[in-house]
Amino acid sequence: MNYGYYPGCSLTGSAHKLDKGVRKVLEKQGHILKEIPDWNCCGAFEYGDRKELTNFSKRNLEKARGLFSEIVAPCPACYKNLKEADEKKEFDIQHPLDLCGEAFLSSMKQLHDLKGLVFTPYYGCILLRPRETAISNKTVMEDVISRFGGEIAGEKVKDKCCGGNQIFINKFATERLSRLILEKSKGTMVVFCPLCHMALKTFSGDRKVIYFTDLLLYIMGEKNTL
Repeated sequence: MNYGYYPGCSLTGSAHKLDKGVRKVLEKQGHILKEIPDWNCCGAFEYGDRKELTNFSKRNLEKARGLFSEIVAPCPACYKNLKEADEKKEFDIQHPLDLCGEAFLSSMKQLHDLKGLVFTPYYGCILLRPRETAISNKTVMEDVISRFGGEIAGEKVKDKCCGGNQIFINKFATERLSRLILEKSKGTMVVFCPLCHMALKTFSGDRKVIYFTDLLLYIMGEKNTL
């Protein structure tokens, strides 16, 4: 399957590991990602005017028009902004988690399992709400972890805010919110948001915080450790 790909700013910078992981996982499953040409920043959370923010993403959709009908956007903020900008529903805008259905998992090569390991799947603020832009399966990470033998923890904090978008403005608030999540969860934190990864990893001490793609690559045998 061919998809238009919108990496966004984070995945070309601080979250380049997530970008590499998404590309590798989908390539292994036979999907081809082609970047939207000359894409621009979606504005993420940083721009105050909502209409202007939506216009940033509309420009990206204009650049995709005629080239792609389906677009994959890994960053939750980018994904949400693109979906909101697609007012006429011209595109099928998907998060990589939307692609992890039964067909995907049943065809996935397995060299490692997750037996004896505990994980807290953490979705953050955006992936599970609002309904109009939420991912289709709200337990997809739990489903994958359980399928391959892992133990699930931290159900009550899976969609709580970590304050990641405030980490450079109000680090105290980010630390407080992140520590609440870490204290009420167990095992390895599994995330898909670059800001959540940054915030939780900053305050996690020796606790592991990994991207969901790291987990998939480990199961596939593309990584030997988590």
